Amino acid sequence: MLMDAAERSILQRGFAASTMELIAHEAGYSRAAMYRHFPSRQRLLEALVHRKTRRHQADMLARLPVDGTLADLLVESMVLVATELIHDPLLQTLSENTDEGTVAHLVANDPALPELVEQLVTALHDDAAAAQLRAGMRPGDVGQFLITTALTMLLGIIPGSDTPDTARRYLQTFVLPAILADPPPPRPVFER
Repeated sequence: MLMDAAERSILQRGFAASTMELIAHEAGYSRAAMYRHFPSRQRLLEALVHRKTRRHQADMLARLPVDGTLADLLVESMVLVATELIHDPLLQTLSENTDEGTVAHLVANDPALPELVEQLVTALHDDAAAAQLRAGMRPGDVGQFLITTALTMLLGIIPGSDTPDTARRYLQTFVLPAILADPPPPRPVFER
């Protein structure tokens, strides 16, 4: 309930105006109870980012094609990261109050990011998936490369990567050939 109240307050008032006391009051708790759960505003911010990224992750997993190839799954999951996390209202509001001011830095500073990498590495240990990797590629290296690519896209270093077509084209053209032994050719994107 505290995190729900924090999320509502931050979206309505912004992070700076959402004091720990105000959030606790809106949730029906005391300020002391708030500090027992979140000893600082930084810990609250970290918990909100963690919860929000987990929600996005669960939503993305549910939307990935069940019968997709490894290439399809990698591309589509990264497209969702690049195009949806960057536009999430809570993550945008929280990022405005950090030194770096970006959603990418919020995600990169999530203490649970190594867990995400571990999940990806575990998925790539499947014999069929591992056989599709380029010779000499280790699943852990692939996981780090994909996380780095996703953060690069969230930073906007790749122009237009917050749009699905551009993100997909970039991933198919540059990322898949870097990690897969036999990547599918990039699908043509027709300009309008």
